[in-house]
Amino acid sequence: KIENGCISAQIDNVVSAAMIIHLFRLGFEGTALFTAQEEAGKSWRYALSWFQRQQLTTQRLIVLDTSPYPNREAAEMQQVVLRRRDANGFFAPKLTTELGHLCQAMGISYSYKDAYIEAQNKEQGKSYSLGRTELGRLVTASNGEINGTTLQIPTTNYHTQYETAAIDAIAAVRHLLMSYIA
Repeated sequence: KIENGCISAQIDNVVSAAMIIHLFRLGFEGTALFTAQEEAGKSWRYALSWFQRQQLTTQRLIVLDTSPYPNREAAEMQQVVLRRRDANGFFAPKLTTELGHLCQAMGISYSYKDAYIEAQNKEQGKSYSLGRTELGRLVTASNGEINGTTLQIPTTNYHTQYETAAIDAIAAVRHLLMSYIA
């Protein structure tokens, strides 16, 4: 459903897959991994297994995802959500900073989810977790040999058939990713 500049559907994995396919059609020559059981917190195992079989390590893994916000106002305060860390530890600072600089250069508004959660905790006097992401689990399991950052689309109604994201946020992530095509 498209309405008021937003798209509503169960968009989490669908938007990421569509974006990756689109990038390959435009000439992207990197590697894309599609993993199963992300919602159950097990997808990192498949990624780790692939990296181990290939005998590869990296500090430049970009994990595409959606990021939940309590309402449209909070979600639309940024087009792109980055993370410096999750409850498992820190992500690759160089790549996270690189994406932040690209956002600035392209006029894309962005925020850091970990900073948002920390601010909410202070403001509300609560202790919400920084969350456990696929990337965080992968970083921990590989002792930091496999690291990167997350690139997320801000949404509401997270992981439901009514998950909603602003079309300009999806376009901003697409534009940002296209900058990696030579």
